[in-house]
Amino acid sequence: MKFISNFRFAILFFLNLNSGFSQNFTADFIKTVTFNTENNINPILLLGSSLKISFDDLEADQKNYRYYLQHCNYNWEVSNLQSTEYINGFQSFEILDLENSFGTYQNYTHYKFEIPNRNTRIKISGNYLLTILNDNDEICIQRRFVLYESKIVISAEVIRDRSIKKIDHHQVVNFSILHPNITINNPSKEIKVVILQNNDWNLIKSDLKPQYYKKNEIIYNYNNETSFAAGNEFLNFDTKSLNGTNVNILQNSIENHYYETYLYPNNTRNFLPYTYYPDINGGFVVRTLNAVDPYLAAEYTNVHFYLQPTKKLKDNASIYVYGAFNNYAFNENNRLLFNKKTNSLETELLFKQGFYNYTYVIKKEDKKVDITTVDGSFQETENNYTILIYYHPFGARTGKIIGATTINSKN
Repeated sequence: MKFISNFRFAILFFLNLNSGFSQNFTADFIKTVTFNTENNINPILLLGSSLKISFDDLEADQKNYRYYLQHCNYNWEVSNLQSTEYINGFQSFEILDLENSFGTYQNYTHYKFEIPNRNTRIKISGNYLLTILNDNDEICIQRRFVLYESKIVISAEVIRDRSIKKIDHHQVVNFSILHPNITINNPSKEIKVVILQNNDWNLIKSDLKPQYYKKNEIIYNYNNETSFAAGNEFLNFDTKSLNGTNVNILQNSIENHYYETYLYPNNTRNFLPYTYYPDINGGFVVRTLNAVDPYLAAEYTNVHFYLQPTKKLKDNASIYVYGAFNNYAFNENNRLLFNKKTNSLETELLFKQGFYNYTYVIKKEDKKVDITTVDGSFQETENNYTILIYYHPFGARTGKIIGATTINSKN
């Protein structure tokens, strides 16, 4: 079993963290990174809970991979804590559980592991960066996850934006923190908050200051500061069966010994009225009708996306297919390109059989995400909002996450 020295790790991560790695990296030959969270959304779990991770290597050559854990501060910068301060056991360890696919056109090796395990146990709550490396110390996967403690009570609600300009297409999160068992001397300095829409780290509100104080209660009753564009319901497709077509799929076929899935063209929904369409808020579920174990027997299929653009969107080079299937990343694979022959924006992506949510977004010059221009934004849209409470008392070496809750805009 191979271990990497702390010195080599220090050099490796200094170089990578200073060369633009976004903490959301996946190598081209790695597909279907899954978690044991509902619909494979980004993990936000109670400290001590089991985090199960799996992924497929399409090169199917049984590589030796290892995980590496780093504690991060509120701003997702790697903290200055020693690994022994937040981990019992090894900070890095080899992934030993792997199996090859069977009976599939696309061969792959399926890897899985769990944290905590007998070699690694995380001791404190906080932000964590999980990195998967190969034998050459190359980063193949990077993902964020959050562990929190339940030491406070969060009371929250989602309401319509109170601004006349935004009332029809924005949602506001109001909440308060009840802390009868914790003495918080200076809430404006010691408490920090993050609100995520649908567990998407591209869609957050942070650096919020408390608005009102009561005994054992901190109140955040803002409007603009906690207002989110509501977006639209996610689109979807289901490839659990590749023997025929179903809703949203025009055709399944085998070409050059691989599956191809062609979706019906999508229209821009910005100027259409809101229509309720149940979704799973950007997530996905791996499944197949043809095998008992979808993780080892599900096929991969190349899914073709088509978007009928408006004149303004026709020449936009920053429109992407977006969802948890690639952890809301932006790369050349999920960027749409205009095809003059079909007069549509197109791309194709490889998916394991399953049910997938997706939408179309624009990546803006300031690297923020525009979820409204293509698919519109409606205050009726069903969204989940997760509130994280970070507590860093004066003089403490590090902070902790003392509470988290998720609320739904329909409830």
